Formats: sequence, C-alpha cells, structure tokens
Amino acid sequence: MNYIVKNKKARKIKKIDNILVFFNNHRGLKLSKFLAKKNFRIYEIITKKFLNKKIVSKLSKNSRTINNLKDKNLKKFIKKSKFDLIISAGFPHIFKKDYLNLATHGIINLHAGKLPKYKGGSPLVWQILNNEKKIGLSIIKVNSTIDGGKIICSKNFRNNRKYTILQIQNKADKIFLNLTLNAIKKIEKNKKFKNQPKSKSYFHQRTDKDAKINFNEKSSRIYNLV
Repeated sequence: MNYIVKNKKARKIKKIDNILVFFNNHRGLKLSKFLAKKNFRIYEIITKKFLNKKIVSKLSKNSRTINNLKDKNLKKFIKKSKFDLIISAGFPHIFKKDYLNLATHGIINLHAGKLPKYKGGSPLVWQILNNEKKIGLSIIKVNSTIDGGKIICSKNFRNNRKYTILQIQNKADKIFLNLTLNAIKKIEKNKKFKNQPKSKSYFHQRTDKDAKINFNEKSSRIYNLV
C-alpha cells in the first residue's frame, strides 16, 4: 500500500490497477494499448454496432463484443471481475444508473469537447464548425445526466484552420493518453473534481444530412464544413 505525507499525517492511496475500457473507435483502442504498456490490467469491451473490422483485429485476448449494455451477463461479469475503474472512450451507448457503481471508482468518460458548452455528440466537429480558436477536451465522472458529471481534468489545443477532422481526432486521441493518466492519479488521491456551470447548451450527433453544403452561407462556414 502506498502512502503520502501531508501535515505530518499519512493518508492511504488506493492504487488503481484493474481497468475496464468501453470503446468502439481508435481513441479507445489507443488508450487501451497505452494503459497496458503502463502496466495496468486492461479488459476491453466493444459493441457490434458500428463495428470496425480494423479495431477488432487489434483487440487483446482480454476483450469481448456485446450487442449493447442490456446484455444480461455483462453486469455480472463486471461485478465478478471487481474492476477499480471503468473508462468510456468513444463508446456509443449511455450508461444508466445501474452501471455507475459497478467499479470501485465508477465510470469516467473521455469527452472530446469543452464542457458545459459542448455536451452531446460530435463535439470535435461542432467546435470546428463554430470556428473555435481552441479545441477543448474533458474527462468527467459519469453520472445520471448526459455529459453533466464533474470535470476531473481538461485540456485544449490550437485549432489550426488547415487541420482536417482526422488530424484533429488524432491529436485529441494522443492528448487523451496522458490526460487519462492524470485523471487516474487524481482519483487515486481523492482529489476534488470541478462542478460544471449550469448550461442548456447541447449539440446533437451529426448525420449525413448535416454535411450538406448551403452555398448561400458565409464562405468561412463552408470552409469549416469542408
């Protein structure tokens, strides 16, 4: 057991070791491999929906595929495995209350948007379309609201107008690696998390229809959409 000393008093730190990562994209896959190299015990779960064959081929032996979170045996498996922490990293389903306390430290979510402004879906794309000077990333404690949990840590990076969405995604994925380590350390040390200011701001998940170009709009918005 590790200890830290503060004001001449020793306080125990609960070491996080056993982690379950839910994902369906490259962000989660990169994070899973990164944490495994840092000697965390990692188990991976992805869903059959939006299944990416390239991702499936790179999964570790400690992985399983589910239909959705209603899988009857999933909660039993999580309870039996006694995970220290669950991480949602690009996972397409919303965790309901019955999942929030299955791991010792609950669930954290890697949200690729500044909060509370960019709650909801496709936050990276919306930040580009809104011509944000900086792209915000947040790691939050998952609660019963959509993207409304306390902020554990956050970071931003410059939105270069020459970047494509793929370049921004790759940059965000890379930053999330060490940002997640920072979040884990804060959880271990029982640090206080930041409450989100109240906001009704919410962005929907973008569809193919949202990509339609209206040439009557400002040229800057067309540029950002492209």
